[in-house]
Amino acid sequence: MEEHLKDVWTASAAVEGLQVELDQAETNLDVAIDVALKAGAAPEEILMSANLSPSELSERVPTLAMDDQAAEESEASAV
Repeated sequence: MEEHLKDVWTASAAVEGLQVELDQAETNLDVAIDVALKAGAAPEEILMSANLSPSELSERVPTLAMDDQAAEESEASAV
């Protein structure tokens, strides 16, 4: 295999491997969020712990429809 094509193959394989790791990490985050919610953690606490925006949390947990303003007010009161 020509050297430049070998470099392309190597880089592509690295990206694929990282994508698998990212997919697993996102699955682990979703499971942890689910466990925290079932244990009674407030969505606002999860937002701060996971460094997620309200819309990102809503994407992960569609039943939690939080608007950005309510989450910002909750974060401000927690500080």
